Amino acid sequence: MKKTAFLIVLFAMLTTALFAQAQTAALPRLAVFEFSTNMDNREIKADAAAVRNMVESELSSTRKFRIMTRTEIDKLIANQNFQTSSISSAENIEILKMEQISYIITGTVNIMRGDYAITLSILSVSSGQISHSDNIQIRSSENFYDSVIILVKKFTAGISTGESGRTYKIGDTGPAGGIIFYDRGFISDGWRYLEAAPAGTDFTAQWGAYGQDIAGTGTTVGSGKRNTELIVNRLRQLGENDRAAQICIGMEINGYKDWFLPSKDELNLMYKNLKQKGVGGFSNNWYWSSSQYNSYDALEQYLDRYDGWSQYFGDGHQYDDKKSRVVSVRAIRAF
Repeated sequence: MKKTAFLIVLFAMLTTALFAQAQTAALPRLAVFEFSTNMDNREIKADAAAVRNMVESELSSTRKFRIMTRTEIDKLIANQNFQTSSISSAENIEILKMEQISYIITGTVNIMRGDYAITLSILSVSSGQISHSDNIQIRSSENFYDSVIILVKKFTAGISTGESGRTYKIGDTGPAGGIIFYDRGFISDGWRYLEAAPAGTDFTAQWGAYGQDIAGTGTTVGSGKRNTELIVNRLRQLGENDRAAQICIGMEINGYKDWFLPSKDELNLMYKNLKQKGVGGFSNNWYWSSSQYNSYDALEQYLDRYDGWSQYFGDGHQYDDKKSRVVSVRAIRAF
């Protein structure tokens, strides 16, 4: 009786182990490569190795991937003539497919004027393209470890959502419950689509920093997020609160916290692709952009006035407006 019970327990244990192994083998295979640096410096290389290890550990804890060991990666590079300098080349993609590798994680850890700039990216072998990317700038006064932890968790969450795994059309509901209003057709800098915040999330606010020059803001598609960061940093220095960019960057909608104030051209795309088609619940009001209007007129310079670009959603007219005006705002996000 005891022998029979022992055999039953042993069989159950073996079955469980084999099932677990089968499950693991079915997971997509992923390799975290060594991160590059912009300096041949022992300290920064050690930091890059530490960041790489943190990424690998976080991804391993999700139990959604079969993580390749360092030995396996070294063999791949040595035996298959794999070129780490051009990971997404056609030759490398073929090698990765033969090795049944689904994803490659790459990263850079650079130092610029004492500040760290870290970028993490995941290459989808099936498409040969970067399917998700995140980055962060860590100032010398900030806690390096805590900032990296935030970046790694955000990066891992971004992979898990699978946002880049499906395609969207203009007017579709986006991952955050908003409306897709732009598709550039490919992934670059970690994003392909622009999503407007859902209808009913409009608010009114001043642009802020009236009479102050916010150097570096752009008007093009893709510049809104950087514009917002520049504005928020300057407003913090000026001691201003509750301005348009600050409210956007502090919003959380359906669990997403990556909202920003659209640039002039991004705002115009919202008007053309959504408002003019009766989508998105926009009002016939003026809306702020994150782009600054710099006047070079002699009188304007004398008044030391730097305006902000706004757009009237009644007819699409764009106009340089005083930053002290209270104007409507619709936040957006990129993914």
